[in-house]
Amino acid sequence: MGLQKRGHNWWRRAPGLAWLLACLVGCSGGPQNPHVVKLTKSEENLKFIAMAFTDASEQEGKPPKNLEALTPFLKGFGNPEELLVSPDDQLPYVIIWGARPTGGPTAYKGMFPILAYEAQGAGGRRAITDIRARPMTVPNEDFSKLTFIGRHKPADN
Repeated sequence: MGLQKRGHNWWRRAPGLAWLLACLVGCSGGPQNPHVVKLTKSEENLKFIAMAFTDASEQEGKPPKNLEALTPFLKGFGNPEELLVSPDDQLPYVIIWGARPTGGPTAYKGMFPILAYEAQGAGGRRAITDIRARPMTVPNEDFSKLTFIGRHKPADN
């Protein structure tokens, strides 16, 4: 009789099981359309500068000490003359020459030490890139909170 009773009552549980199954399928994530934020032109340039700097450091066994040492590595990313000037402030990017691109996360939004940045930026903001080639645009008031490679201290602007 116990088996018959269990078998007889399965349909009473069916709506609950169907609801549970629907919830699990609905919460499984399914296809999603992530919101992708495109890099600004300045952020893209800085990303390429950081990648070229790292390539030069690895291939030469030391970080580039000047633009002449970096330029051959930049050519793979585009025209170095265009990549090295910010479209926002029309000034050359500040690149921290001769410092090894090492270090870990810093207190500022998990950014690693900064390798290159806009000299002035525009609209109260500056584009920067860390040693991982992770670019970001930061408000000018946050610029002093950043950690730079090689104990670099930016000039006051």
